[in-house]
Amino acid sequence: MEKVGRSAKVWVEKNLVGIFIFNLAVVIMVLLNTAQYFKPFFYLGINSIFFLSLILAVMLLGARARAMFIISIIFLLFAAFLKVVKIDVWADRASIYFYQSFFVGLALLLISKRKVK
Repeated sequence: MEKVGRSAKVWVEKNLVGIFIFNLAVVIMVLLNTAQYFKPFFYLGINSIFFLSLILAVMLLGARARAMFIISIIFLLFAAFLKVVKIDVWADRASIYFYQSFFVGLALLLISKRKVK
């Protein structure tokens, strides 16, 4: 367990600027969504913010296909749990997040396999 903590600390120290920019971008997108700044021209909804944050995670934090697939599995399990407890609205939203993260993971996997060839 200590080995994992040490490697996580090294990763955080290496990607500190990326983490700061990622968090700042997500906060700005949420604030722009709340203020409905782009409302007549571009709908910046929560789904758009989630998808853009997945792309930012790839670019700024170096997230790989494996991380995206793990995120998608977590959202799939969460959607199934919400469906079982009959919270259908949130289950639908979680399933949308599953598909978005699965799509990004699949795209990253295809790009990485293409580079190998």
